[in-house]
Amino acid sequence: MSRLKWQAVVAGVGGQGVLFVSRALASSVEPKAGSILISEVHGMAQRGGAVVSHLKAGPFSGPLVSFGQADLLLALDPGEAVRNLTYLAPKGHLVVNAPDLEFLSPKARKALASFGAQVLTVPATELAGRAGTPKGANVVLLGAAAAVGALPVKLKELERAICEGQPQARAQANQKLLNLGAEAAAQV
Repeated sequence: MSRLKWQAVVAGVGGQGVLFVSRALASSVEPKAGSILISEVHGMAQRGGAVVSHLKAGPFSGPLVSFGQADLLLALDPGEAVRNLTYLAPKGHLVVNAPDLEFLSPKARKALASFGAQVLTVPATELAGRAGTPKGANVVLLGAAAAVGALPVKLKELERAICEGQPQARAQANQKLLNLGAEAAAQV
């Protein structure tokens, strides 16, 4: 049986839930991959500091994703999307918390298109706020990523990983946020 081989970079700023997202991804993907490597860079020494998590699922020897190798760049902040674009693989998925691609220069948009990147912008902060969970933009983005096939797992597997062991109210809120993300992705 061949094992999954998949790489992702999750980027944001302190307080956005980057580490929660990477752990949820690891938990949901690990059964298919056999092994997971995670490396986290915390920039929380200053308010709003960058937080980046590298995740590798499958037979890898080191935890850091090389430039041009990430199957997914999940960006909780548009600025962090720009800073981490070099990790995205040709034909990789960029899922970013932004209403549109205006945060990218025309040159960057052209470069993404030229190497076949699949780009999805989701106003995740706005959607999470409307759902009554303003800090849930990270879960909205996960739902969107699952819906467009950017993850090697289905939405239900991701939901199980996120909700397992959570109090019922939190699990229900996360289910709602995942579904909001999936619905937003379906409308694109």
